[in-house]
Amino acid sequence: MIAEKELRLQQYFELSVKVLKVLHQGDEEQVLDLLEQRDVCIAAINELDAKAGNLLMNETMIEQLNRIAELETEIQSQLQLAMKKLSSRVRSEQRNQYIKNQYEDLTAVSKGVFYDRKK
Repeated sequence: MIAEKELRLQQYFELSVKVLKVLHQGDEEQVLDLLEQRDVCIAAINELDAKAGNLLMNETMIEQLNRIAELETEIQSQLQLAMKKLSSRVRSEQRNQYIKNQYEDLTAVSKGVFYDRKK
């Protein structure tokens, strides 16, 4: 069970490295899939611990968890930057849409000649 947990932690670490690379490349669409794969790894690790009845841990796992913790802080900062970029893009699009709606003629005007009967 310990070997399997070490393998799962290694997979989690590799997925975290991929997430970080994808965030540096600016491809936010792939990030969600990678995060879901990481959630699957976490669920498998939790299931292994539940089967054992306690928290399985050794020195190798502690080292892996320390490396993962460092990656997690960097991933969080990159996700915040990506979120700020996306937020500014959304605000820019909303502003452009508002400006477009301000100057667009929304009233329908009939084509043709208008005769004023009151005169």
